Amino acid sequence: MSQTSPDRANLLYSIARSLLQEHDYGELLANILDMTIQALGADRGCIVARENGEFRATAARNFRNETLAEREREISTSIAGMAVQEGRVLLIQDAQESAVLRDKKSVRRLHLRSVLCAPLIVSNEAFAVICLENREISNHFKESHERLLSEICALAASRLHTAVAVESARHRARDLEITQGESDGIITADPGMCMALQTLAKIAPTELTVLIQGATGTGKELLARAIYRRSRRASGPFVVLNCAAIPATLIESELFGSVCGAYNGARDRIGLIGSANRGTLFLDEIGEMPFELQSRLLRILQTGDFNRVGSARSEQVDIRVIAATNRDLEREVEEQRFREDLYFRLSPVTLKIPTLRERRADVVMLSDHFLRAYAGRRALPVPRLSYECTQLLLAYHFPGNVRELEGEMARLVAMCPPGEEIPASALNDRIARRKVTAQTNADIQPMSLAEMEKKLILVVLQYTSGNRTHAAEILGISREGLRTKLVKLGLSPSASQ
Repeated sequence: MSQTSPDRANLLYSIARSLLQEHDYGELLANILDMTIQALGADRGCIVARENGEFRATAARNFRNETLAEREREISTSIAGMAVQEGRVLLIQDAQESAVLRDKKSVRRLHLRSVLCAPLIVSNEAFAVICLENREISNHFKESHERLLSEICALAASRLHTAVAVESARHRARDLEITQGESDGIITADPGMCMALQTLAKIAPTELTVLIQGATGTGKELLARAIYRRSRRASGPFVVLNCAAIPATLIESELFGSVCGAYNGARDRIGLIGSANRGTLFLDEIGEMPFELQSRLLRILQTGDFNRVGSARSEQVDIRVIAATNRDLEREVEEQRFREDLYFRLSPVTLKIPTLRERRADVVMLSDHFLRAYAGRRALPVPRLSYECTQLLLAYHFPGNVRELEGEMARLVAMCPPGEEIPASALNDRIARRKVTAQTNADIQPMSLAEMEKKLILVVLQYTSGNRTHAAEILGISREGLRTKLVKLGLSPSASQ
């Protein structure tokens, strides 16, 4: 591309428009990178920021996760590091023959050829670098490409400085959540739920696709986020699409992205799949996905390749997919509403979440947790459930599951006097009018509050394998408070160390 070509002017105009119009910083970085890759004929590229002496990719295209991680590690000693130190665009015609790069194992293994790197500079400081590669053709990048990339960097540096800073802050926030988050926020003593969590702990560090099945309100997204936080992709994005919340006509562009002119009002959009690169894509209510889009999702699971709406150019993405549904997908397959091949791709691991009415042991524990949480948000003394109130909650079938219970506890905190006992009359009418039936009495035998507390503590200690610190967290009390209760209830504290 020559410096005076109309294509060059159009590219710089498009980049300028994007810099002025884009509001999401992650999308801005991705769009600038996309336009640069396409204009210069690279087959992949990344924008890598320098932070505390280390390099981290804030946007990337067509890199596999492990390849990009290696590029981050080696970048300070490679041509990109030189571009940052020298503050100018550097061009390598053939990395296989370059004295700087040819001895690097990654260069030989990846068969790198043409490489072009340019620093992004603000106030005489290089804060990031744009790296472009062509792995097939030596001498692909010319001096005209070098000049054009230099112009792009000069035009975009100021705006991208803010974008890179925001994306770096997002990465640090995710890292902080990972390192400081001791709990996944899942509170349970139910045997069925505990089995699901044991499976979760085993499969989270893998790259396996996971299908989570459970009724609405049981906490499917909570489990999906727990898998994400425990995975090797925890430093990457966690992107959510609720297939039931978006009209079928919009899911395609929302998921795959679009190019300008693809349809009336379309603009260049990265889409959720592109946004999830190097991270996890959570597809909630996957059973609602239109049948005609399921084959495109299958292609991504098989190859990592996809096309934006209106584009003939194939792009590559590196994501892990977690899907969730409240439907019976096997029946959906039998009735030809869901692709069988996609079902098998989604379900190498299936986690089934029991409903709250199947988790009676958790009702009281979750109620206390939500009361503490919502009272804490308003800095109020925590109210407590009366015996009658507890019995009615245990008798209720909770069609809305944990979500319904949480909403009820939030309402009680708002409506009842702080720190006082909550009477049965304060409960929502649909719960208060329920009577403790004979069936309920068969499931939950009448017992004193002390007996119920003792049984609950024993169940939680069994779940935590005797770890009192973890048990105290689940019960919402201090470790010393748990020790006191153990002594008061005649349980030996030493037996639960």
